[in-house]
Amino acid sequence: MSDEPGMKFSKLSTANQFAGKIMEIRKGAVTAIVYVQIAGDTLVEVSVTIASLETLKLYEGKAVTLIVNPVDIMIGCE
Repeated sequence: MSDEPGMKFSKLSTANQFAGKIMEIRKGAVTAIVYVQIAGDTLVEVSVTIASLETLKLYEGKAVTLIVNPVDIMIGCE
C-alpha cells in the first residue's frame, strides 16, 4: 500500500472504500483510536489494536483507505 491519496483496492469484496488522512492517534494499553479525515471535514474514529498500528506503520499525516464492512455498521439515537 502506498501513501497515494484516493488509492482503491481492486480485489476486495466490498465497494465501501473511503480515502482519507490520519489526523490523530490516541494510544491505549491494547488498542488505539485513529482519527481519519475523509471527504470534506468528516472525521471517522477507527479502533485498531496496537499490533495493527505497528504492523501498518500508521502515523499522523499518513494517507490511508478505510474499508467499511456493512455488517459492522451500527446507528444509535435518542
